[in-house]
Amino acid sequence: MFGDGAKQQVFVSKPNVVVKKKTVTNPIIIKPAFKNKKELAKLTKVKLEEIGRTYGIELDRRERKDKLVNQLWKVIKK
Repeated sequence: MFGDGAKQQVFVSKPNVVVKKKTVTNPIIIKPAFKNKKELAKLTKVKLEEIGRTYGIELDRRERKDKLVNQLWKVIKK
């Protein structure tokens, strides 16, 4: 059983692996500036919705465009 042909067991410890943590930075969001409502009225509903998201509001595109412009303008001028 333990004669010349017996194999020895070798215990190998696992190497210590150091994983470097990546620093994740949030992207910088630049809010577009508008001087008046007329500039907003030139944009499409989709674009108004995108701009609204940068200001933290969700616009409903089913509404009329002038209503969307008014809602967005109230948030922008704050």
